[in-house]
Amino acid sequence: MQISKYIRFILILILVLNIKYTNAQFVEIGILGGASNYSGDLSNESVAFKETHLAAALFGRYNFTNKWAVKGFAGYGKISGDDKNYAISPSSSNPDGNLQYWRNLNFNSHIFEFSVQAEYNLLPNDLNSYNTRPFIPYIFAGIGIVNFNPKTTINGTEVELQPLGTEGQGTTSNNSLKKYDLTVYSVPIGFGFRQKISEAFFLGIEAGVRFTGSNYLDDVGGQYADATVVGAAYGAKAQALSDRSIERTGNGQSHFLEGDPRSDRKIFTKDLYFMAGITISYVFRGKGMECPNF
Repeated sequence: MQISKYIRFILILILVLNIKYTNAQFVEIGILGGASNYSGDLSNESVAFKETHLAAALFGRYNFTNKWAVKGFAGYGKISGDDKNYAISPSSSNPDGNLQYWRNLNFNSHIFEFSVQAEYNLLPNDLNSYNTRPFIPYIFAGIGIVNFNPKTTINGTEVELQPLGTEGQGTTSNNSLKKYDLTVYSVPIGFGFRQKISEAFFLGIEAGVRFTGSNYLDDVGGQYADATVVGAAYGAKAQALSDRSIERTGNGQSHFLEGDPRSDRKIFTKDLYFMAGITISYVFRGKGMECPNF
C-alpha cells in the first residue's frame, strides 16, 4: 500500500470522527513531554537505555462517552543505536567475537509521527461534574504514519544513509532491490493514566510502543553487498559505510562476504520505537449537554 493511501485513510478517519462527534461535550487539547527509544538491529533487538532521547507531542482528544475517546497525536522524538553497545571483541575464549563487533555500525534519526488513536478508559471519566477528581487508567491503539531518516558520522561528517544504498539497493548487482521508504505506517499501542487536578486540567503519564512497517529505521535490514559495486554507484562514502568491518580488521580486508547477513533479526521482522512521557491537558466544556455513560 502506498504512503498516500495511509495519509488519505487517516484524514478520512479524522473527518468521519469529527462529523460524528462534533456535538460531543468534552474536548481536550494537551502536550506530552518525555522520552523516545527504539528496538532493532542496532539495539540487539532489546532497548539500550543509554540511547534514550527527549520526545514531545501535541494531541487532541474527543471524550465522546465516559469510557471511550479518540485522540489525534502529532509527536516528535529521536532514536539511535550503536553496535559498540553490544560488541564482544575476539579473545582467547571467544576468538570470533560477535556480529556486532565486526559489523561496527551506528545511526541516529529524528522521527515524526502523526496518528489517530482510540482510547478505552478502564474507569469512567465523569466529566459531567466540575467537582469530581477522577483517576482514569486507559489503554489505546491506533494507526498512523512515521517519517524517519537514519544518519551516521564518518570522518567527522554526518551523512544520510538511505541515499547511499548501503545494502546495494539500486546498484547494477541489485537493481531490483529498491531503496526503502522514509515514511511508513506505524501502529501505536500503549497505556496511561490521568488524574483531574482542577476543573479544567488533567495531569497524566502515557507510554506506548510503535510497531512500524519498516526494518530500516536503523538502515540495517538485509545482506552485505559488494562494497566496490556500492562505491561505483554512490561514491566512496557509500562504499565505506556499506561495510565498516574494514575499520576493525586493520588490513584493508572485509570480515564479511557478499550475501552475508547484515541483519540478524530473530524476534521481530520490523523495527519498533517507543514514546513515553508526562501529559497535561485542558478540557473545553460544551453547554447544555452531558457526556453519555456507556
